[in-house]
Amino acid sequence: MEKITIGKLAELSHVNSETIRYYHREGILKEPAKRANGYRYYDAEYVTKINFIKKAQELGFSLKEIKEMLEINSKKKVTCDLVKKKVDSKISEIDEKINDLKRMRDTLSKLSCACEESEDEVKKIKVMDCFETNCC
Repeated sequence: MEKITIGKLAELSHVNSETIRYYHREGILKEPAKRANGYRYYDAEYVTKINFIKKAQELGFSLKEIKEMLEINSKKKVTCDLVKKKVDSKISEIDEKINDLKRMRDTLSKLSCACEESEDEVKKIKVMDCFETNCC
């Protein structure tokens, strides 16, 4: 497996080196040992890990949650009961977000259609009420 420097890892992952160092400080990514030449070399799998972290963040997962997900397969003291409880809780949160996004999408679709009719119709669509009431 090819070994790469932090600079190359940052380039391949589309983040900067400081982001990788931050993940080390937070314990999200394990920091490889320095070699005799003073460099740390990373396996190519780190690119996959960083891509996962960034995508999970985009989807609203906290760094703490991401760290817990990455540790599921590496920690010896992780039990199925603990994993199931956390996973089921996160699934519920995701379902709520999906429902909220669907309501927002429906409202925005109605707003788009109203724009084709008239400005009076646009004013009838209250986007801010979407999460307070059934905005459909």
